[in-house]
Amino acid sequence: MTIRIPFAYAFLACLVSSAAAAAPEPRAETTTSSAIRLFAGVEEAWAASDVERLTSLVDTTAVRIAIKPGVPLTSALTRVAAAFLMQDQLRLVHTEEFQITRLECEKKRRVCRAIAIWTGDWGGRQGTRAVRVTLVAQGTAGRWLLTEIRAED
Repeated sequence: MTIRIPFAYAFLACLVSSAAAAAPEPRAETTTSSAIRLFAGVEEAWAASDVERLTSLVDTTAVRIAIKPGVPLTSALTRVAAAFLMQDQLRLVHTEEFQITRLECEKKRRVCRAIAIWTGDWGGRQGTRAVRVTLVAQGTAGRWLLTEIRAED
């Protein structure tokens, strides 16, 4: 039996251990923590196929979305448009797991990129498969929001 530690707890443990080694400047700590909280929220919402919560985490002034692998990125200028671009795939795919596996942040540019694996039953001939999802977030005005969501085979 394997036990998986949720993404947020794993990264918080890394932050605590790195804080013990060398105390980071308070602003950098806050920036990283905020981005981690955003991605933890995405992980929880996606695993639950909660489109409403996911759309609350996107920047409607800049977000581009392609949740179906192979489909080009499309801009969503409102939360309703973002929900429209996400709801069919999240409704049709029976999500078994959505786990963020990698996180990279550029503090100077206030941009973080996360890579996740989305495992689910896509139905029909596709059956169960794992898809790589790239999430890009931008920190503005003290808040982190998603600016890109891209699923790829």
